[in-house]
Amino acid sequence: MRVLLINSNLKGDVFAAPPIGLSYVASAAQAAGHNVRVLDLCFRRNIYSELERAIVAFRPEVIGISIRNIDNCNMLHPRSYLPEIVEIVRQVRMLTGVYLVLGGAGASLSPKGVLELLNADFIIVSEGETAFTELLHCLETGKPTDSIPGVGLALNGEFHLTQPTLRDFSRGYGDVGKWIDMKPYQKMGSSYNIQTRRGCRQHCIYCTYNQVLEGNRLRLRSPVDVVDEIEEAFFKYKPESSEFVDSVFNDPVDHCTEVLEEIARRPWKATFTAMGVSPKGIDKRFLELMRRTGFTSFWITPESASETMIMNYRKGFNIDDVIKAAEAIRKTRFTVLWDFLIGGPGENNQTLQETLDFTSKYLTKETRPPYYTVNFFLGVRVYPNTKLWHIALREGFITLNSDPLDQLWYLSSELDLDLAIRQMIDAAISCPEIISGFDEKYLPLSSAAALLGKILHIPKLYWRVMYTGNKILRKTVLRFTFRPPDVVALIRNQLMRQGYVGSFGKKVS
Repeated sequence: MRVLLINSNLKGDVFAAPPIGLSYVASAAQAAGHNVRVLDLCFRRNIYSELERAIVAFRPEVIGISIRNIDNCNMLHPRSYLPEIVEIVRQVRMLTGVYLVLGGAGASLSPKGVLELLNADFIIVSEGETAFTELLHCLETGKPTDSIPGVGLALNGEFHLTQPTLRDFSRGYGDVGKWIDMKPYQKMGSSYNIQTRRGCRQHCIYCTYNQVLEGNRLRLRSPVDVVDEIEEAFFKYKPESSEFVDSVFNDPVDHCTEVLEEIARRPWKATFTAMGVSPKGIDKRFLELMRRTGFTSFWITPESASETMIMNYRKGFNIDDVIKAAEAIRKTRFTVLWDFLIGGPGENNQTLQETLDFTSKYLTKETRPPYYTVNFFLGVRVYPNTKLWHIALREGFITLNSDPLDQLWYLSSELDLDLAIRQMIDAAISCPEIISGFDEKYLPLSSAAALLGKILHIPKLYWRVMYTGNKILRKTVLRFTFRPPDVVALIRNQLMRQGYVGSFGKKVS
């Protein structure tokens, strides 16, 4: 069959993400004998013209649309991506009446709601390679489609979903560079994506990876297989850097170490980064191995520097692990982005201050390197099938009628919001490493930043320059991270819209 796969993610800024999941599905469908093309709409200016050109020229029999996220998970600068996806689907429907299949992480978070909103024929939940190829086979041969694991559809007016089957992740390349043009991503400082395993055995109360997206059983790729893919991409596509996009890069640490050691044995030298690094096990020896491998940067995600909150989030490590990681990183030359999540169950102004004090003590440095960016998210996004969903339901932040496609938030009622905002403003003014949710409004300037970076030969990743920008603004007395000034009213209004009627600054019983 002729299959057109469309990347609907239009987020073309410094955090632009090449669609690795879509690439895996494209490779699987092609290996099954289908004629596959990919249309990447990120960075495209005239979406309708691109869709018309691709559909008229290729005449697909099936169209798959990948949905990476349904919103930006940012309470201080909320943005839903659903309206633009609805418009993409509307334009596709104007151009053709072929089967329409939805997939991607965003689609899996609320499959019934997404399928009904977009009025598609099918939706793929969780991993798509096997489910999508089985669906194509059924459509091609006329066999029933209602019993394929991981496929949802409307059946007799009701939503029907067969439970996904999570298979081994032992071999097979996403081969992102084969399916999409990496140049615009690289221009923004993005990397070539690599995945070494699937599944997450952590128990974070807010996360969907171990529940919906990948399950909690680790499925590891052979380190040799992983590095063979990196080597092939290195010579074929010549990426400026490659990024490990595992949900927790260094868990299990033994497997991660084997991958790094296999890279170090190869004669070529590449540049690497990683998202989702856990502070557990980050010591001098591991960091030295990362350096020898070719790492220049990574994201570390403790979410809090309060022992209480680390325990409440069920992160699987403790404050000593976070401090040891920070002390070890301070002796390196890495560029590191630290992520903190403020406002989960049990958060109060004292636990918030513990995280801010940790930042000022360990993550500021008058002499560079290392280079730090410290990202504070206020408010925790609430998703179905997570422990936080049930907590939010019990405490009245959501109701049984809440729509998961809405941006639903949890924010601890133990916080004095006015004081919390003052605490965070004071920290941001004194610490140029800190960015916050409101700073996302500047991401549309990414193209200008990328051009400046090219002219000045600034090393990528470009989020590294946020420190310099913040330092200049601080010296000119313009650095006020949290804006608008009525941020407390903004937060209260958001929570009221989702049905919360409680008050803040009180102890939850």
